[in-house]
Amino acid sequence: MAAPAIILSHAQLGENIGAAARAMANFGLTDLRLVAPRDGWPNKKAEAMAAGAGKVIETTRVFAETKDAISELHLVFATTARERGTTKEVLTPKEAARRLHRAAKRGDKTGLLFGNERAGLDNEEISLCDAVITIPTADFASLNLGQAVLLNAYEWFRATDQTPSARIEHGPIHRKPTRAEMFQLFEHLERELEANGFLFPPEKSGAMKRATRATLHRARLTYQEVQTLRGMIVAMTKGKHRKSKP
Repeated sequence: MAAPAIILSHAQLGENIGAAARAMANFGLTDLRLVAPRDGWPNKKAEAMAAGAGKVIETTRVFAETKDAISELHLVFATTARERGTTKEVLTPKEAARRLHRAAKRGDKTGLLFGNERAGLDNEEISLCDAVITIPTADFASLNLGQAVLLNAYEWFRATDQTPSARIEHGPIHRKPTRAEMFQLFEHLERELEANGFLFPPEKSGAMKRATRATLHRARLTYQEVQTLRGMIVAMTKGKHRKSKP
């Protein structure tokens, strides 16, 4: 499924072009197109700002007119922060991303058109596009070019991203314990609790053990934490490393 092209119309600063390229690379976009960049192309400042997104910079194409840059695309959305007085459907970046994915699945080529830093897109350029994207903001609405590309690229990526909303990160040192290692912790703890009279009365000991195991499961312990807990149990029951009182 082809990702959308990012078209920057009459960009003024090489740094902003580089920031846009960097944003694209973070979210899997590679097709950068420039329409008559003010300072020409290639641009050393853009290359420096791209910071690792060299592939995007190297394959960037330059066009004289916006029409030329989007001529082979089937679906193009214009990005603007201001009301332009034209009858266009206005989308959020999230909704635009959904429609771009849907079009890409049909095999359509898509693109996002951004205006320059000073004035944005003109009405003629907007008239060439299917709809307008406006990024919701507070009363103060002042996003630079790189930020606008970043937010739209992020929504494109998130539309199909399967990253869980929350997870516990277990590195190679702090791996997750096996079931057998958890069973050993249960048995160790329950043996000492039994010996110290905690599991009383006997008819309730089964429910108390299950509640203790559930508590340990919810903690999502690492292997190292399991070993630490077992060491704590030993220290409390046998006085490990403690000097006996006179």
